[in-house]
Amino acid sequence: MNEKIGLKQKITTGFETLKKHWKTPPEGYYVNYKEFLNLALGSGSLSFLSVIISWTTIAINIPMMISYFKVSTGFIFVAGIVASIFGLVRAPILSMMIDNSNSKKGKFKPFLLWSSVLTALSFTFIPFIPEAWVDDILFSFNIPAIPVFAVAASNIEVSLASFIMFLLVQIGTFFNTLLSQCLTGIEQTISPVSQERANIGAFKGLICNIPSSVVNIIIPLVAGLAFASSKDPMNNIELYRWAFPLCGIGGVAFVFFTYFGVEERVIVHKEYVAKVKFSEGAKQLFSNKYFWIITIFNIAVGIRGNINMYLWICNYGIGGQKGAFALTVCNMVLNNALVPGMLVGPWMIKKLGKRNVMIISTVGFTVMAFMQLFTLKSPYLMLVAIFFQNLFNGLSYIANIMVSDVLDYQQWKTGKRLEGFWQNCLSFVMTFCGIFTSALMPLFMSFGGVGFGDNIDTALKDSTVMYATFKSVTWLGIIASVLCVIPILFYDLSEKKHANYIRALLIRAITKNCKNNELSNEDISKFKEIYDFANETEDAFILKELNAHSETESILQKVNDL
Repeated sequence: MNEKIGLKQKITTGFETLKKHWKTPPEGYYVNYKEFLNLALGSGSLSFLSVIISWTTIAINIPMMISYFKVSTGFIFVAGIVASIFGLVRAPILSMMIDNSNSKKGKFKPFLLWSSVLTALSFTFIPFIPEAWVDDILFSFNIPAIPVFAVAASNIEVSLASFIMFLLVQIGTFFNTLLSQCLTGIEQTISPVSQERANIGAFKGLICNIPSSVVNIIIPLVAGLAFASSKDPMNNIELYRWAFPLCGIGGVAFVFFTYFGVEERVIVHKEYVAKVKFSEGAKQLFSNKYFWIITIFNIAVGIRGNINMYLWICNYGIGGQKGAFALTVCNMVLNNALVPGMLVGPWMIKKLGKRNVMIISTVGFTVMAFMQLFTLKSPYLMLVAIFFQNLFNGLSYIANIMVSDVLDYQQWKTGKRLEGFWQNCLSFVMTFCGIFTSALMPLFMSFGGVGFGDNIDTALKDSTVMYATFKSVTWLGIIASVLCVIPILFYDLSEKKHANYIRALLIRAITKNCKNNELSNEDISKFKEIYDFANETEDAFILKELNAHSETESILQKVNDL
């Protein structure tokens, strides 16, 4: 009886807390629960669009591209290199657009609506490319046979369909990158409190994963039911002609929640104007050790991501209608495997700190990746290993929180907000490394005895080639996962240090407002809090910052006048 009463009380208290903070932030925090939800739902825009992108990107694990457009291994190899070059060019353009934005609506929000529309349109058109264009050869060229890249074809024929598809993918990727970076930027600036960012990131991860999870469940399910007579139901182009427009509409609709319901909170003085040269911003960022720590970590994570081969397993290891239904189950189970990590993440951060939690996550993933080696010839057991990888990977959202902290450190060090530069310089480095990675994967495959020939789709249906591929990719993922741990060991931006950097930024913004005769009562109250904290804790860092500004005495006088 007591337990029931206790549970009832907890539920009642939960509802009361929700009601209390729906429009009013909890004490010490900046974001109310309504804004929490709007950010999470807005990020669901990317969740919808990611479905389209994941099913259309030129890669060997996307059956539709291979089956419908008849893309050869040679074209995949060349297209991957060209796409990487486009990525290098894209980075400085986007960084200049974002970091030099001075709209009244904020730094990121002005880009949200039109970038989501253009992303959706670009990718939605792809399944509607006429089938007649597949056999319409636009041009051909020769490349040397390079066994080390597992590319056996010397002659590459590029159809009008594959060329148009490639262009649409690049255009869509440009606008989707802009959309993604702006949504990430809003998340990074929604609150200056690191723990609140962790809470927001966890909640956002839980909510925004739902659209893609649902759609990724529905697509294979419909394929298995509606196209049951097809030999390869997941390769039927009609499936994507109804799915992609719906996902595109969802991607555009959800972004409105963030556009109208979320506020950007950047700690700058009232007359701050964003104006950064690319060369200057890049120089400042590249001299930041934390940028390289996070960058090296992300490179390793990007390589590690190749180990998640459940689409391969379902399509080639199981195949047919059973594979389509297996993919439905996988999408449901594997996406939900991320949930426990997101739920316990904020609590673990509070107890252990972000750095230690990331080490735990990475080590756990590495162990599970190694266990995958013993399941290579059993598709269903391999899916179990991948489930536990995702379980540990649920904590990886913390990396975004670490980026937010580093950006605050960057602003303290240089006086500039460099969200756009951070994201695009990271993208630049990642893309450059992607060129290397695109060769690294086939290199591992060649050592594993994998030779696709001119048709990946046919080759992977051979069990010998398939198992050799799985083994090569798994070892690559294990090595990359081990490398993930190394840079994190050097991350020493603790929660205490970050809190002091935020206080220092507030002091600088408030003293600048005082100098410009734009001091508000809120500024005075916040300054008093920081001043009292510094004296109570005898914090040398904050006391030094307070003493560095001649306006401190003037503001303290106004504190006494309140």
